[in-house]
Amino acid sequence: MLKKLLFAHKSNLQFVFATLGTLIGLTSLLLSAQLILDVQSFQSNEEELFGPNSVVIQKKVTKLTTIGMNSTEFTPEDIKGLEEKEFITDVAPFQSSDFKVGISEVEGDGLPHFYADMFFQAIPDRFMDVKNTEWEWNVNSEYIPIVLPRDFIMIINYGFAQSQGINQISEELLMAARLQIYINGNGQKTTKIGRVVGFSQKISSILVPEDFLKIMNKQYGNGNILNPSRVFITIKDDSYGELEELMEEHNLDINQSAIDVVKIKTIVAVVIGIFGIAAILIMLLSLLGFIQYSQLVLSKASYEIRTLLRIGYAVRSIVKTFIKQLSLTFGIITISAIGIMFAVKLLVINPWLEDHGISIGASGITISLFIGIISLVLFIVANYLNISRTVKRLGNE
Repeated sequence: MLKKLLFAHKSNLQFVFATLGTLIGLTSLLLSAQLILDVQSFQSNEEELFGPNSVVIQKKVTKLTTIGMNSTEFTPEDIKGLEEKEFITDVAPFQSSDFKVGISEVEGDGLPHFYADMFFQAIPDRFMDVKNTEWEWNVNSEYIPIVLPRDFIMIINYGFAQSQGINQISEELLMAARLQIYINGNGQKTTKIGRVVGFSQKISSILVPEDFLKIMNKQYGNGNILNPSRVFITIKDDSYGELEELMEEHNLDINQSAIDVVKIKTIVAVVIGIFGIAAILIMLLSLLGFIQYSQLVLSKASYEIRTLLRIGYAVRSIVKTFIKQLSLTFGIITISAIGIMFAVKLLVINPWLEDHGISIGASGITISLFIGIISLVLFIVANYLNISRTVKRLGNE
C-alpha cells in the first residue's frame, strides 16, 4: 500500500533511461576489468602482456666499431645515466665470464658427439623468463644449471643437424642429458657437469646462475675489467615513446619482438583504460539520473509524504520503501551486467581472439564480482543519502 502511494507519480521514461545507462556503464566497466585480467594470461614470446616491460639493450655495431674507434660496452657512466631516466624502473647489466668455456656431450647420454667454444653470462633472477626450481646453485651442487636461447636449438635442428647429417635433438633430450663443461683461465683448468634446465625466448645468451659466474670469475678469471655490452632494463607502462627516443639518442639496438611487445602493451593499456574511464563516466551519469529520478518521484509525492509523516509514519519507513525498490532494481542491473559481460566475453571476444591465433587463459571472476558488488553498494548508499535528506526536508516544511 505504501509503495503504491509513494510511486503513484513515478516517471517511467526517466527510470528506463537511468536503468539502461547503469546497465551499459556497469557492463562496460566489468568487461574492462575482466579483459585486463584475461590479457594478463596472454603471452607473446613468453612476455606477459601486462607484466614488467623488460627489454635487452645493446649498442649498435658501426663501421667505427669495426676499426676500433668506438666501443659497444656500457661504461659506469652509461649505466648511471640509464638509472636516472624517469621511465626506467630497473637496470641490470649482463655479467660475462672472464675465462674460456668449452662444452661437449657426456658419452652415453644420447647426444651426438660435439665440442664447441662458448661463453657464459648471468643476469639477476628477477629478469629471468624461465622459472625452474633447478636454477638454484651452490658450491655443493651436482651440476651447473644452464638456460639456452630457444633460437639456439632451432639453429641446431634446422641448420647444423641437417647440414651435417646428424639426428635432430628434442628439447626433452637436451634437458635430460648432461653436458661436459671445460673451464680454462688464470693458468688453471677444470671440468664440471652442466644441465640445461630451460630455454629463453627473450635472452639470446647462454645463462648460468649469478653466484656460479662470480665464483668462477674470481677463481679462473684473467683479471680483466669487463664492462657489460648488454643491459637489461625495465620501463614503465605507456613509455614506448621515451624508449624510442633513448634508442635514437644513444644509438641502441633492441630486439624488434621486444619493441613490438612494448607497443602492444601501450596500445592495449590505453584502449582498455579509455574504455574503462568511459564506463565510469556512464556510471556516474546514470547515478545522477537515478538521483534525479528519486527527487522527481519524491517531489510529485510530496503531499503524500507530508501527510504520512503527520499521521505518524516514521521517516525511516518511507526511506526504506524507496530504497527497497531501488535496491531490487540495482540488484537486477548488477546480475544482468555480470551475465552480459560473460556472454560477450565467451560468445564474441574469445572466439574472435581464437580466430586470430591469440590464446587467452582462463581467469577468475572474483575481481569482477567485487567491482559489481562495490558499484551496487555505492549506488544504494548514494540514493539512500539523497532520499533521506529529501524526506526529512519535506517533513520540516
